[in-house]
Amino acid sequence: MVEVSGYADAVYRFVQAHATVEDGRRVCREPLYPWLMEEFDLSIREVKGVRTAAVKELERRGLVQRPNPRNVLLILTD
Repeated sequence: MVEVSGYADAVYRFVQAHATVEDGRRVCREPLYPWLMEEFDLSIREVKGVRTAAVKELERRGLVQRPNPRNVLLILTD
């Protein structure tokens, strides 16, 4: 299994590639589950923890904000 930082880097690239501009902010509304499952051959059980860990790592780095953990919205802060 890939380390959290590896997943986080890949998720950040995905978010950047799928970002749109809303109200002057770059945001991504694309769901991560399907892409992570396909990209890293993860099961539904695995992908939940991976997504959470990767997004928390990106938040820790100051690259994204996730206002509501139950929503797919990610705000890019760079």
